[in-house]
Amino acid sequence: MESSYLVWIAVATVAALALLFLSGRVFPGWRDWLRGRRKIEMSLDAGVRHLLDGYLGEFARRGGWDDGSTEKLRAAGEEVLMSLAGQDADVSGLRRLRVSVRQEKGAAVMEFLAAPQGTNFERQIRLLEQHAVPAEEELSLRLLKHYASSVRHRHYHLNDLVTVRVERSP
Repeated sequence: MESSYLVWIAVATVAALALLFLSGRVFPGWRDWLRGRRKIEMSLDAGVRHLLDGYLGEFARRGGWDDGSTEKLRAAGEEVLMSLAGQDADVSGLRRLRVSVRQEKGAAVMEFLAAPQGTNFERQIRLLEQHAVPAEEELSLRLLKHYASSVRHRHYHLNDLVTVRVERSP
């Protein structure tokens, strides 16, 4: 009698794990949620600064960041947004921005992907990984270097991928 309960528990556990695995395949956003990654998409212009600010503030609040670290994170995010939006002056509104942020060993790692509207962000990331060249000299990094511990900018056609690491205050 006891062994039948153990069999049912094992079957239920395997079924639950299979369901989690399949939901990660069918709904890729769940994978990001389970890993602690969150992302936001918006048009690439300076007018969405308040959306990014709120998004990063919420990330810092959930992570238990202090006020100084939160301000540093928000300032770095704003600097990247303004730099990318400044590059878009001639093609305003033609690109979208996806920002994802994750906690990594006492720091926040932000990824900013600017791509033409109507394109698949995952496809654009694969293109950038295959063809992109470092383009750090093109991005205004004056203030960003003050807030971030590392900055990596890759560019391919109208696609930009900027990865910024901001250390949390001890």
